[in-house]
Amino acid sequence: MQAQPQPLRLSEITISNLRSIQRQTFPLSGITALIGYNNAGKTNILMGIRWLLSKFSLDISFFDDPNQPVEVEGLFEGISETVLNRLGEEKAVEITPFLNNGSMRVKKVQRVPGEVPENVELWAFVPTNRKTERRKDWVRCSDAFRHAFRRLFPEPIAIWDFEGNQAFTKLLHEIFKPLERRFGGEFNDILSKFSDMLSPGGENQAAEIQSFDRDVNEKLKPLFPSVRVELDIPIPTLETFLKNATLKVIDEDDGFERDINRMGAGSQRAIQMALVRYLAEIKKHHNNHYLSRTMLLIDSPELYLHPQAVELIRVALKNLSNEGYQVIYATHSAQMVTSEDVSTSLLIRKNKERGTYMRKRMEDAVHQVIQDAPSQLQMLFSLSNSNELLFADYVLLTEGKTEWRVLPALFERLTGQSFALIKCALVRQGGVSNTRKSMQVLSAMDMPVRAIVDLDYAFTTATRDGFLEPNDPDIRFCTNLFRELAFHNHLRLVNGRPVNKHSNISASKAYAMMAAMPEAETPIKSIHMKLRQQGIWVWTKGAIEEHLGLEAKNETAWSNFIERCKGQNFVKNLPDYEGIEALCQWIIDGSREV
Repeated sequence: MQAQPQPLRLSEITISNLRSIQRQTFPLSGITALIGYNNAGKTNILMGIRWLLSKFSLDISFFDDPNQPVEVEGLFEGISETVLNRLGEEKAVEITPFLNNGSMRVKKVQRVPGEVPENVELWAFVPTNRKTERRKDWVRCSDAFRHAFRRLFPEPIAIWDFEGNQAFTKLLHEIFKPLERRFGGEFNDILSKFSDMLSPGGENQAAEIQSFDRDVNEKLKPLFPSVRVELDIPIPTLETFLKNATLKVIDEDDGFERDINRMGAGSQRAIQMALVRYLAEIKKHHNNHYLSRTMLLIDSPELYLHPQAVELIRVALKNLSNEGYQVIYATHSAQMVTSEDVSTSLLIRKNKERGTYMRKRMEDAVHQVIQDAPSQLQMLFSLSNSNELLFADYVLLTEGKTEWRVLPALFERLTGQSFALIKCALVRQGGVSNTRKSMQVLSAMDMPVRAIVDLDYAFTTATRDGFLEPNDPDIRFCTNLFRELAFHNHLRLVNGRPVNKHSNISASKAYAMMAAMPEAETPIKSIHMKLRQQGIWVWTKGAIEEHLGLEAKNETAWSNFIERCKGQNFVKNLPDYEGIEALCQWIIDGSREV
């Protein structure tokens, strides 16, 4: 099977000295979510990308250190022979010297605040295989290179609150590009007649303009003999009209009409996102990403939108990323990130020492710690509400659905704090077989992680995972207790462990029965402490149901328990108050490791 060509895109950006970003490299995908708390620096990343691909200067407010330059370096990939051929020979020859296997590095440097945009430096990296003894690693880019580069990577469409009307005009221009291609030539032919009439030196220049040039220069000659002037009237193109297009908003109730920039922030954002959805619809299956890659930069696309609308926007952005657009957005909403997107999302954080930085991507963490990365990625993303972990500073893995349903209410009742308040994500695994791998991946992401497991984990998986020694004496002692239970009950054992098949007692019930034996108390407490020291809380009574007095594992039992949490006598009626209180403190201690 022939390998798919690498998509044309900005795959990596390094930003230095831009506001809160001291120096940090950010990997980028076809669609990338920037996730972090307010003031973490997400918008600064978007601004760095926009500045690299646009022509404007930064004022002093963008300089972290005004005595040092702002520098943004991008790694651009997917510049194939097909792309170069469609770009045209004249422009391709400007790009080719800087290519290395279809990739190219470009950086922009502004040395002083408020520099004239024309003086902001653009540099391109010369690959090793194209260097000579006299050539440097980086060379200053020519105007011809700039034009060719802008053809490949046009100015981004930026949508955020302080953009004003620019976002609307850029979106409209993007939407109506087919109109430009269809009628642009005809329109420009018509305008060329006016150009000949209005332009200096035109064969059919209007007599009024000729008279103006002649008479004004006669008045000027006595003052400045060596200087003359000519009236220059720029002739617009269809592209000019489209770029200046805007929207009028009409109230259908009273017929009142106003400019879009006079609408409230909520209305403006709703219309912006409607245009994004429309753009996604008309671009379906166009496959126009072979020649250029327009970037769509959005700060908080979910802003002012209800949940159903947020879902529609998420789908639209995903579709655009498949149709020639590279989409990068900052978000506070877990609804904007599905399990499919978790691997390439960037967790943006900020502290006093490092400024804005990112935690390792989950995709990179998985590849770092697990050999069979593709299957383990699927494993990790199958975790219930796995996207929630991207919005937390601390992850608590649970084995069963009971913990996932009742622990938030129980924790808040006993501590007066919520999981959100301690920035903890409660993530449910589909079982415990992947506990170690999940903890390794999250640790590689520099994400503090703890896990809550049933007692059977200590006997069936903890040894394999390396949390307990193969011949742990406490495990051996409790295994002998199972033999005693099997002798007196219709309990089937396999390798000394209870199983469900062909047994009158379920395995979970058997662990609870063994844990209730007086002689089991000491070894189970020992097992509990050994795992606890490694970030794993094991239920000493077998499972959470025994600690809470739950008689069933269903929605009715969970809902009734959550309701009882609100009662005055709740603590008195809790079978294992001391154990649950210790669990809550252990959870809080985990948040302090951040």
